[in-house]
Parts: sequence; C-alpha cells; structure tokens
Amino acid sequence: MNFFYCYDRRLLKFLMNKKFKYICSGLHMKTSLPFWQFQITDELQLAIQEYNDKIKKRNSMTKKTLTK
Repeated sequence: MNFFYCYDRRLLKFLMNKKFKYICSGLHMKTSLPFWQFQITDELQLAIQEYNDKIKKRNSMTKKTLTK
C-alpha cells in the first residue's frame, strides 16, 4: 500500500472538499510540521494534479498581472 503525505493545508482543504478522507494525521519527527496521510488511488492522483494545475494557472495569471 502506498501513501501520500500532505503538508499543505490548502491542498488538504481541496481534497477534503472533494470528499477524500485522510487515514491519520501527525507531526513530522524533525520539523514538527503537521501532515495528513492519504492512501494513494488513481482518483487521489487526479485530484492532486487538478490542484497543481489550478495553482500553476493562478501563479501564471498573477505573474502576467504583475508584469503589466
């Protein structure tokens, strides 16, 4: 079984809004940053890709706005 460890609260919120449920949460041993563990599925990977695409699009639009 493979797992995805989410350290991004915005991504967590995005995944939760899409009805994904994390298996457990915890704190990274060295950094003490919170994480949420998900089982990797095809659906989860598609949702993460969708989130990343939205972030890239938003960042490129922000960059264009700043250069005008």
